[in-house]
Amino acid sequence: MERLAKARERLGKEHAAMFLAPGDDFRYLLSWSPLADERVTFLGVSHDRVVLVIASVNAQEAHEHLNGMVDIVAFSDQDGPQAVMQKIFGPMAADCQTLYVSDDARFDHVERLKAAINVHEGLTVASSLIAPWRMSKDPDEVEKLMACQAINDQAMRKGLESIRPGMTEMELQDIIRRAFMENGADREAFIIVAAGSHSAMPHHTSDQTVIAEGPVLLDIGCYKDGYASDMTRMAYVGTVPDEFAHVHRIVNRAVEAAFDQVAVGQEAQQIDHAARRVIEEAGYGTYFVHRTGHGIGLSVHEPPSIMEGNPLPLPLGAAFSIEPGIYLPRRFGVRLEEVVVVRHQQAEILSKIPRDIYHVPLD
Repeated sequence: MERLAKARERLGKEHAAMFLAPGDDFRYLLSWSPLADERVTFLGVSHDRVVLVIASVNAQEAHEHLNGMVDIVAFSDQDGPQAVMQKIFGPMAADCQTLYVSDDARFDHVERLKAAINVHEGLTVASSLIAPWRMSKDPDEVEKLMACQAINDQAMRKGLESIRPGMTEMELQDIIRRAFMENGADREAFIIVAAGSHSAMPHHTSDQTVIAEGPVLLDIGCYKDGYASDMTRMAYVGTVPDEFAHVHRIVNRAVEAAFDQVAVGQEAQQIDHAARRVIEEAGYGTYFVHRTGHGIGLSVHEPPSIMEGNPLPLPLGAAFSIEPGIYLPRRFGVRLEEVVVVRHQQAEILSKIPRDIYHVPLD
């Protein structure tokens, strides 16, 4: 309730109201979020009132999770949400100088909200208010991130140890998925298995490609207690060629250079600069095709963005990835990824798995 109280106080000072659809901002304020489906769902928040407008089919679950924290007004499928939103949200929005609307809301739902509150322009995304709060993790959030990363470590070890020539990317993906569940994850976030030249595609969709001699990139993450994990490691089936080992060393140095720059108050772009400088000086700058990292928490990708052009000073408790990569099209790619947390004295890497190349025998 502290987060909700903080939001209400801020909205009161700004003469503002906020309307959140199901999603991670909703979850951040109330530690739970309802099902996002085709039915309109909005949490209206102002200084003096908090009301959830939700379809009756989902209302009972909301009552059980929220347990009196907010008023809940349900509408039937037959009646629809418009009259209820107009009655509840219209007065909340009246005379507000700023109206925040959830980034997670569907366009058609926002249009219905705008009609209900009779405001058709000047809306502000809710993330502009909530993202800075979410970026600085409190000790409980850091503990949850660490617990989730520990599960991710176990699944990564299982994935690396299970690589065999002849299996498919999707078969290995399924092994990792089971490892998540066996080690206590609530659900997977994503599992990228990219074998051979697929490793040169940063976001390859795993398929029926057979794993053979060559690299295997594993980029995996899961959720535990609402918080996410993320990590990338490299394996190689057969004898590791000198060129691959060379590129791997460059990427690892880029990770270390970026990590050395992490500190409270450091600009996010300076961390990107440090990683990118290593790769550019080695002659591979053209092949580093994405930002150095992204924030992580309730969402796999959230602020801060670790990239050129982001001068944001890192707050205490910021959690984000450091994941430089070199991608040689139609040949191979190398990415190494750590999730780090900004502490008072120095940053902390959450994974305990070495970034070494994992060797897999060819026979």
